[in-house]
Amino acid sequence: MRAAKRVEYTKKLLDETGIGSERLEFFHIAASEAPLIAETAKEMTERAKKLGPNPYRIKLQQESKKDKE
Repeated sequence: MRAAKRVEYTKKLLDETGIGSERLEFFHIAASEAPLIAETAKEMTERAKKLGPNPYRIKLQQESKKDKE
């Protein structure tokens, strides 16, 4: 499946850049599996909250504050 290969490649890039591959996941869920879709969305939302903001966004905000001073 091409999409899964692209996701794996992108996860490697995310690790290499310091963003972290755990921010991206590939799920193959049928539309008829609504409870599974809901549970997966909930789990990914919880994961995103635990990971916090994008590390580059934090760095850019800090640099912006320094520039303003």
